Amino acid sequence: MKRSQIASEVKVRAVLELLKGQKSAVEIAGPIGCHPTLLKEWKERFLAGAPKIFETKKVEDEKAQKLEELERMVGKLAVQNEFLKKVSDSLGLA
Repeated sequence: MKRSQIASEVKVRAVLELLKGQKSAVEIAGPIGCHPTLLKEWKERFLAGAPKIFETKKVEDEKAQKLEELERMVGKLAVQNEFLKKVSDSLGLA
């Protein structure tokens, strides 16, 4: 039997409905066509991933800082490389 694919948006709505507590997992899972246990797994994954939503800015800032640092290193290495080429050429080592 082939598994059905349930859209992410449907999963999110189902989990949010479950978190509201107005309907049971069985009542929510029925119309979607999934097992209540699967709905509870989605809820656990949703709650586990939720903090990452608010960490995004911090991670982006860290990535931007790392990129700037790497760009500075590349620039410095390019200058050093050019200098060494000139010295090498002037000494006839090339």
